Amino acid sequence: GGAEQGTYVCKELVFAYAMWISPSFHLKVIRTFDRITSAPQTSSGMAADKMQAGVILLGFMRKELNLSNSSVLGACQKLQEAVGLPDLAPQYAIDAPAGAPDGSSRPTLALSALLKQHGIRMTANQAYQQLAKLGVVEHRERYSRSAINGIKKFWSLTAKGCMFGKNITSP
Repeated sequence: GGAEQGTYVCKELVFAYAMWISPSFHLKVIRTFDRITSAPQTSSGMAADKMQAGVILLGFMRKELNLSNSSVLGACQKLQEAVGLPDLAPQYAIDAPAGAPDGSSRPTLALSALLKQHGIRMTANQAYQQLAKLGVVEHRERYSRSAINGIKKFWSLTAKGCMFGKNITSP
């Protein structure tokens, strides 16, 4: 009884019965299965996977390495190119410090160049040690095939340090 009367079976049983009755249907099922399972993944599926992995990696790198806006923009542009998307990103980013009156990016120099420019007689390593004590920079490590023991050490601005400068990378 009831409004939904009838015989219910699972789809696989219907296919099995139809393949048993019709050899041509059986052949179509086999060929369809072979075509689907042996076909290479579509380029759009691979692009979507690459894009998703790139976005996750970029988010992690931005947070962990305190990347500047221009570094993130450069990485986004390379990601777009890698997955075959049109270049939709702007060509530049503003990395002005918070509260900058003109809202403009500032020239970027290496610490050793800044020390020399301002007549400070100190090596970059000595300056980094002092900046680390103030919580402006921190020592980080990453894997590298060419580095000693496979670990490359580098200095990175902390969140506090990003008020005074920016981390530059080659994405």
